Amino acid sequence: MGEFSIFHWLVVLAIILIFFGGRRIPEVMKGLGEGIRSFKEGVSGAEKAQTPSATLAAPGGLTAKSGSGQVELSWGAAAGVTTYNVKRSGTSGGPYARIASTSATSYTDEGLAGATTFYYVVSSTVSSTESGNSVEVSATTA
Repeated sequence: MGEFSIFHWLVVLAIILIFFGGRRIPEVMKGLGEGIRSFKEGVSGAEKAQTPSATLAAPGGLTAKSGSGQVELSWGAAAGVTTYNVKRSGTSGGPYARIASTSATSYTDEGLAGATTFYYVVSSTVSSTESGNSVEVSATTA
């Protein structure tokens, strides 16, 4: 009952030929092979996908200037970077929440509570790859 005879295999082959046609079988097999190869690369390349972020440099020269209910941030431009993610935390070392994404090399965080210290980092983004965080800076609002 659990075995396929030659007759069963011939019926399966006939059904495949009816559905796909004789000329499409190599295309189907090629697509199947590419799908399996892509799956293998996706599984083994998961670690490789994280490697480019190590090569993408975080923005340097981050500075923070506090004001009345606001903090002005600025940093140096990085070559090839399309977007910068500005992140803020209420405690040193994070966790940081992204508060803005900008293509500029400065950002003003407004509407902040007075006499409060905020901690900031910035990361670079190219396509879907994000760098690590910059060095943390802090500012106390007036």
